[in-house]
Amino acid sequence: MKLMNSIETLYLFVFILSLLSVIRLTFKFIKALNSTPPEPLVLSYTETITNGLFFSYIITYIITQLK
Repeated sequence: MKLMNSIETLYLFVFILSLLSVIRLTFKFIKALNSTPPEPLVLSYTETITNGLFFSYIITYIITQLK
């Protein structure tokens, strides 16, 4: 049985956390877009920074896994 204390497990955990956050943001965007009348998507500074970090981590993870 493989122990779950390797660095790859941590990377996978952060990747899944990032995916869930991006999916949540996508649903928020679709909800704001489909409202009548369409409402702007309002994000705080912290949400904007964390979403940017999540997007960049997902892209980096995918690129490193393709090697």
